[in-house]
Amino acid sequence: MMDFNEKIYEKIFDLGIKYNILANCREYPALVFSRQRIDFERIKEALARKFSDRRLACGLYVHFPFCENRCSFCKYYSEVVPNKDKEIVFDKYLSSLEKELKLYQIDFSKVELDNLCLGGGTPTLLDERRIGNYLDIIYRFFRFRRGAQISIEGTPETITISKIKEYKRLGINRVSLGLQSLNDEILKRTGRMHTVKDVERAFDVIRKGGIKYIAADILWGLPGESSATYERTIKRVIKLSPEFVEGFLLTTGGRVKIARSYPEDADIDEIINGHKEEFLNNGYRIYSWGNFLGVTKKGVSHEYAVNQNTDGLYNCRAAVLGIGAGASSHFDNFKYKIVSDSKAYSKYLKNGVSPLFFGTRLSRDDYKRQYIISRIGFFRSIAKKRYKELFGKDLAIDFPREMDYLKECGIIRETKNQYYWNLGQKEMGHRSFFEHIIKYWYHPKYIDRMLG
Repeated sequence: MMDFNEKIYEKIFDLGIKYNILANCREYPALVFSRQRIDFERIKEALARKFSDRRLACGLYVHFPFCENRCSFCKYYSEVVPNKDKEIVFDKYLSSLEKELKLYQIDFSKVELDNLCLGGGTPTLLDERRIGNYLDIIYRFFRFRRGAQISIEGTPETITISKIKEYKRLGINRVSLGLQSLNDEILKRTGRMHTVKDVERAFDVIRKGGIKYIAADILWGLPGESSATYERTIKRVIKLSPEFVEGFLLTTGGRVKIARSYPEDADIDEIINGHKEEFLNNGYRIYSWGNFLGVTKKGVSHEYAVNQNTDGLYNCRAAVLGIGAGASSHFDNFKYKIVSDSKAYSKYLKNGVSPLFFGTRLSRDDYKRQYIISRIGFFRSIAKKRYKELFGKDLAIDFPREMDYLKECGIIRETKNQYYWNLGQKEMGHRSFFEHIIKYWYHPKYIDRMLG
């Protein structure tokens, strides 16, 4: 627990804005995580140990870093590929993925993986033949448990019936669509390539193609929105009836090219709370309500609706192995990411050497803090029993000074089974959450690195 003067907190907060990590609670210690070079031999040795244990709980994330267009609100790594070049670029990248997997010299198939997430970028840009090649590479190196969630991220305009039928044949059972808004003018203004009609068509095609689970992302804070456009979006989303909806408030900095915008005729917090109530009144239940709003359709198990790749990570149920340019890997005692540069990534691998890796090793104390920060960020609560199962002690015994002080201040409310956090929820609580974790849950060594 630290007590800096206000200027120090402002400096740290400004760093959080600059690197767009105010709400990125899964990547503790986010401000230093991706800035330390890690030798590939250390990565290989660590993964060899992990994948020699058949009991390892782990998901796989594969990054496809290409898009048709760069959206102004996007914080993730991707590159725009001209249409005339895309076939060459995509084939080269798939070849590089295979080279990366061979370079580890590890039998990954010893472990039955929990899930697969094909993220991006826009992996649904791949045509039917190339998505088959993509999955063929993955299935040759990895083995997944029966019934595992196999999820792909995409955009509505790239969805076709022939692709969906191929997805189903290949074992994909969940499609996650970035909708952001269901108002054509807003979509055009932010660089989206789809229209509302494309969204409606995509949902119809996915259902007809036999894939049962659809997830949808919506975003608050885009320029040009008003109470009326927000209301139109939420009604249209509910009518489409996705199995899972996740709502985010635009955060600025990093790769994001626009500032958050507020409607002139309404308060953004009232709009977000109103949307939450509309979901609850129309057949949904709350999955997460912290710095994000996540809702699942009633009657649908969250095991299928929610992205299990990240859910396992946030709840410390499973690690994540990431492959591909820009992919991150998260294990209990180390985390790293591959260089976010597809050309450099492919060039290294073509020459038979590894791409660059950046990351940090986590101590047992770090792992506890990572869990605490994730739970506060997504759920504003920690189950006492679950914490003790994971770490062998009560949370109040591990962090007595912090817990006693926060209970005394009224920030933490304790029941028989849970600890609940009472943080400010203005603008989804991004600032209050960030300041809270910096002050009470970040280890001082990381604060020193930030300030340096």
